[in-house]
Amino acid sequence: MKKIFLYSLTAILALGTVSCKDDEVMGVVNPAEEFDRMPMTMFRLNENTDKGDNDPFGMRVITEEKNTAMLVWYGVKGCAGYEIKYGLSSGLTSGLAEDWDNPDNLTDRVIIEDPEQLSLRIPDLEYGEAYRFAIRVLNPDGIEEHHSKWYGYGNGREWAEQAGLTMEPRYDTPELVSIQDVAADCSYFTVKVNINAADAIYEAVKGEKPGDQPKKSDALWNTYKEYFDRIQDGNQDDRTKALFKVTKLTVKPAKDNPEATIDGKWSNYAIQQSDFTDGIATYKVTGLMPNAKYVVEVLDDNPDKAYVDQRYNSILKPVYGTPGDPIVIEHKVIPNDRIPGAVEFNASPLDTIIGNFGSDTNLAEGQVFYLEGGKAYYFYSNPDLAKGFTLETKPEDVAQGKRAIVYLGGMGNRLDEYGNETADLGTSNFMFGRQKAGGEPDCLIEVGDLIFRNIDFDCPKALNYGHQQEGEGSATGNYFANMYSNGMKVRIKSLQVLNCSFQRMVRGFIRVQGTKQKVFDKMLIKGNMFYNCGYYDNNGRGYAWIAGDGASTISNIYTDFEFSNNTMYDCPRTCLINDNDKNIEYTNEVKWNIRVNNNTFINYSTRSKDRNIFQIRYLPGDSHLEFCNNLLVVTKADNDKRAVYQAGSDIREIKGSGNMTYLVKDNYIAGSKTLSDDKFFESYRFSLSKNSFGAFPQFNQGTKDDLEVKTGTPALKATELFNSPNPPYTEHNTSKSNHRDHEAPADIWNALKYKQDPAIQGHDIVTKRIGDPRWNTADPMHYYDNL
Repeated sequence: MKKIFLYSLTAILALGTVSCKDDEVMGVVNPAEEFDRMPMTMFRLNENTDKGDNDPFGMRVITEEKNTAMLVWYGVKGCAGYEIKYGLSSGLTSGLAEDWDNPDNLTDRVIIEDPEQLSLRIPDLEYGEAYRFAIRVLNPDGIEEHHSKWYGYGNGREWAEQAGLTMEPRYDTPELVSIQDVAADCSYFTVKVNINAADAIYEAVKGEKPGDQPKKSDALWNTYKEYFDRIQDGNQDDRTKALFKVTKLTVKPAKDNPEATIDGKWSNYAIQQSDFTDGIATYKVTGLMPNAKYVVEVLDDNPDKAYVDQRYNSILKPVYGTPGDPIVIEHKVIPNDRIPGAVEFNASPLDTIIGNFGSDTNLAEGQVFYLEGGKAYYFYSNPDLAKGFTLETKPEDVAQGKRAIVYLGGMGNRLDEYGNETADLGTSNFMFGRQKAGGEPDCLIEVGDLIFRNIDFDCPKALNYGHQQEGEGSATGNYFANMYSNGMKVRIKSLQVLNCSFQRMVRGFIRVQGTKQKVFDKMLIKGNMFYNCGYYDNNGRGYAWIAGDGASTISNIYTDFEFSNNTMYDCPRTCLINDNDKNIEYTNEVKWNIRVNNNTFINYSTRSKDRNIFQIRYLPGDSHLEFCNNLLVVTKADNDKRAVYQAGSDIREIKGSGNMTYLVKDNYIAGSKTLSDDKFFESYRFSLSKNSFGAFPQFNQGTKDDLEVKTGTPALKATELFNSPNPPYTEHNTSKSNHRDHEAPADIWNALKYKQDPAIQGHDIVTKRIGDPRWNTADPMHYYDNL
C-alpha cells in the first residue's frame, strides 16, 4: 500500500540537509565564542523570504504525504547545532515561554548536532491539525544562558515570529465504533464494533443525494482498500462481504479528566475474531465514573503503520450523572485583583468555576449556576462551552427586578506574559467546543443544553470604528460566542439565550469557524435586547449576527433556529443570518429551519447598502424560512443627515432537492417620514422576483401580497408610535466617523415604550401584536423575567 511504503521509508525522523550558501547563513563574521549568546536563527517563511507559501526551499507541508512537515532554517556560523520543539498550536498560541516549556503542550523536542544540517523532515503528524514550531541555536560551551533565544514563540500577536503549519486532512476513514447505551448509574457503557465494509460505506453515503451515492460509494471503497487492511478470508475484495481488520480496542479517560476511573483491561484490549458475529461485536466497558468523559478507539496495530494511520474513527463519550442543586456563585471582589478594571467595576471573577466546569468530574452536565442580581461579574479568559450548563440570575433576585451583569472582558487592558499591561483592551467571549489536546484523537464533542437567562452582558470599554477614527485605538473584535478555527468537531443539543441584554458586542454575536463539523440541534434567542453594539468598520459590517462558515457539507447551526421577541436598536452588522455565502453541496441530512418572528428592528444596520436580514444565497434543499409579525423601523431627527439604508433578503439558489418552504407575513413598518406599503427596503425587497423570496413563488406558504411590508392604517412615523425613538446623536457626518454615530437613547427602556393614546392603541401594529410586545407594557425591562 502507498501509505505503508511511505512510512517504511520514514519510520524515524529523516534528517535532510541543504547547502549553506552565503544568503542562508546568518551571523557573524567573528567566531561564536566571542559572544555570550548565540544569534537567533529563523525558519524560512514567507515573512522573511517573500517567496510565498509554496517556496520549495521553505518551511512547508509535503502535500502528497498529507501529514509530513518540512522545516528549513537559516544556518549560524560557529554554532554547536540546533534545538527544535513543536506541538499542536492549541497549547502554544499564547507565545508564553511557560506554555512552550510545558511538556504536556509539546509533541517532541529534537537536537540537531550537525551545524551544517539546515532542514528537518517530521512525518506522521496528526492529520488536519495545526502545529507550532520553535528553534534555537546551541552554543558550543553548552551553557544554557549562552544558547540563542527561541524563534517561533510569537508572543501571541507577533505574527512574523510565529512558525506554524497545518497538516492536510486525513483520507476518508470508515466509522466502525459506536456507543449503544450508558448505564443509569454511569458505571458502564456498551461499545459496538461493526467491521462490515458494506455498512461503513452505507453510513458514509446515506446523506448524499441518491444519484450521487453510487459514485461516492465507489470512491470510498477504493480509498478504504488503499489505506485499510481487510481480513484475508477470500472476500477481502468484495465490498458487500469484506470485513475490516481490527486488533485493538482502547477506552481511556479524556484529556480534560485524566484521573477518571475505568477497569484497566480496557486501556489496551486485544480484539479476537471470535468476538464477532456477522461482523459485529459488543463490549460492556466497566469501571466508569459519573461526570467523566472517555475516548473510545478501535485500531489495526500493524507495526508497518504509524499510529495516526492505525486508528479508525474515535469517539469522545461523556458519562454524565444527575446535576445537583443550583450553585450560587457569590459576588466576591478581590481587593487586589490583578485583572485591570476588576476593582474599578466592582466585579467578581467567573473564570475559575465556569472555566473549569468542563473538566470537573464532581459536577454533572446540566448544572445550574446562579449569579447575584444587581452585582457585576467578569470573564478575563475565553471559557470553553464543552459541557452543558445554565448561567442565570437568582430567580428571587429577578423577582425583585435585579439582574446580574457579566462583563465579557472590556474592563481594562490585557496583561502580557510578565503581568504588565499591554496597549490592547482585554476582551473575552464564550468558545463553542474546545481545542484538541496533544495526543488526543479528533473526536466529536457532545454538549448538552447551554442556557443563559436574565443577564446583562457588556464589554464596557469596547471601542467602535468611530473611536478608532478618533485615535483612541482599533475597533474591538469581540463576540458573545465564537469558535476556535482549529477547534474539535462539536454537536450542541441547544443554545438558549433568554431575556438577556447585550451592549458593545462590536464585531459579531454568534460565530462558528473552522473546517470541522459543527451542529446545533436547537438555537433559541428569545426576549433579548441588543443596543449600543457596533460599528466595526465604516460600512457597519463585521460578521453576521448569526455567522455560519459554510465550511462543511455536514455542518448545520440552523437545524432548529428561532430568533423571536427580541429588539435590536441601531446595531450595524453585515447581516442578521448568514452561512458565509458558500456554494456547497450539503448532504441530504442538512436542512435549515429558521424562524425570525415577533421582533422589533429599529435602524437595523443602516450604515451602508445591502446589509440584509437574510444573506443566504445558497440554501440547503427542503429547508424552511419564516419572517412573520416583525416591526421594522427607521427613524432619525429632522436635522440628522445620516443615511438609513435597509435591505431585505438575498436568496439565489436552492441546493439538493431544489425545494423549500417559506412564510413571510404580517411584517409592518414605521419611519422617520410617512412610508407606504413595500417601500421600506432600498434593496433586496422580499417581494422582488429575483434574488429574494419573490423569486420562488412556488414555495410560498402565504400569498404574494404577504411579501410586502405594510404600514397599517394610517401609516405611522416612529415618533408617533414610540415615546422617543430617535438616535440622540444628530451630527452624523459621512466623511467623519464618530463613536456616537449609532448610540442608543440613554433611557432606552422608556424611550421605546408605545404611546398610549387611543389612535396608537387601535393601530394594526398594536392590535395584531406586531414586533416585540414588551413595548406596549408598563415595565418592558422585566416583561420576560419568567421566560
